Amino acid sequence: MRTLIIAICLFICYQGYTQSETTKKYSKRYEGAFTLFFYNNTLKMLNQENNAEFEALIRDIDKMKFMRINKKENKISDSDYKVMEADYLKEKFEEMMTMRHEGMNVKVLIQEDDGITTGLVLLMNDPESLSILDIKGAVPLNQLANLISKVQNIN
Repeated sequence: MRTLIIAICLFICYQGYTQSETTKKYSKRYEGAFTLFFYNNTLKMLNQENNAEFEALIRDIDKMKFMRINKKENKISDSDYKVMEADYLKEKFEEMMTMRHEGMNVKVLIQEDDGITTGLVLLMNDPESLSILDIKGAVPLNQLANLISKVQNIN
């Protein structure tokens, strides 16, 4: 009985992560990619110095999935990147901004429901890798570069 309850809880937790269908698709395609999941309470635990700026950054994030895909190993071309971007746009994400940050081209896509941000996807493209940061929730827009730096420095 205890095993059944644990299995049901794990299934519910797994189903609770509502990342985009496109992210799910690329997670399956690139199973060997460096992948991390963060939940709000995990992010709070990372803030051991009680940094107010970091707290503001993560306040409205429910969940995040980060994937870093080696472009050479997976033979990812510029056209593959464009297809990936189009897949997110088909899923009702809108292009919010494009920027350069620490040698990467970063495309920020936003998903809203009645004017409320429900999700963000950051596509980070550099010569060696393609990274996807799928965020359920919101991030203060003036903190995007800070967030990008933090996740890109994770090894």
